[in-house]
Parts: sequence; structure tokens; C-alpha cells
Amino acid sequence: MTGIEHRVLPLRLEAAPAPIAMRGVFVYRSDRPYEVRVDFEAAGLHLARWVFSRELLLDGHVCATGEGDIQVWPRWKGAEPRIFLAFSDGDQSCVVSARAKDVRELCRRMTEMVPRGQEQRHYDLDAELSALLPG
Repeated sequence: MTGIEHRVLPLRLEAAPAPIAMRGVFVYRSDRPYEVRVDFEAAGLHLARWVFSRELLLDGHVCATGEGDIQVWPRWKGAEPRIFLAFSDGDQSCVVSARAKDVRELCRRMTEMVPRGQEQRHYDLDAELSALLPG
């Protein structure tokens, strides 16, 4: 049976001169244990969808991680600790942030559903690769 964690987090688009409120709809599925999907929404509009490694979120909520398209890092300064996520497709980029406590809870639920190191019990990567590669 597939477990699904669906969580809507308030986000800030970190733009000058002031951050813009938006929301991120995060979806984690135990049958796709290596990935997290997030849909960005603001003012009733769907802005973008990104699918990325759950390890980026699991590691990035405690220390800076990621290279290239997606980077994640915590910032513990100030009254409200936040987790920053930077996305880039080569032409455009953005940085959003979420409350650290919200991301921590999402990470806790993901690892509760599929503990680190147990992903292969939920997804047969070798079988998927074999299906893609010629005989």
C-alpha cells in the first residue's frame, strides 16, 4: 500500500525589496521514495512544479546541501528559523523559504514512512533501469 504525505506549507518568495507570500504543496509518496514534489502557488495560480531528491530536503534542513539546479540550507538567525530552497533552470531562478519547524515536521513524516536506507524496499530501481535499457 502506498503511503502519501501531502503537506501545504506557507512559503516566502525571497525577492527584493520585500518577500512575497506564497504556498508550497509538498507531496511525498512511499512508492517513489527517492523524490519529493513541490507545487508553488500564489494568488490562486499554479506557478511551477519541481521534483527533487528527498535527500536534499532531509540534509538541507540541518546543513547546506545541493549543487546546480537545487540548493537547500537552514538559517537559524532571527526570531523565526527558516529553511531556504534555491531553484534554477539555467535561465530563471528563485529562492523561497519556509519555517524550519514546518520543514522539520515534513522530514520527520517522510522518514517515518520510509526510513533512510530503506528506499529499495519500496522501489526496485534495478527493475526500473532494466525496463528502460535494451535487452
